[in-house]
Amino acid sequence: MIIFKEPISDKAMKGHLIRKEEVSTEGSCRVLCYIDPDCVSINTAPGKNGNYKCELNNATEENIALVNKKSYIYLGIEVN
Repeated sequence: MIIFKEPISDKAMKGHLIRKEEVSTEGSCRVLCYIDPDCVSINTAPGKNGNYKCELNNATEENIALVNKKSYIYLGIEVN
């Protein structure tokens, strides 16, 4: 089971993108991450027509610095 850490507002991971999608909800982005074995964090932001931008990343903030990105939310996976 995957558990996400607390969201970090106005931040995003840059340079570790493995997949980019437009989804209907932020929760749908989490689901895409669940089913992708390489995904360990996501960036989400409001998109067009009420949808969300969803970016799956193959790194977490523990080993990579986040960049400021207005209206984005970064979520990393909690590693046990």
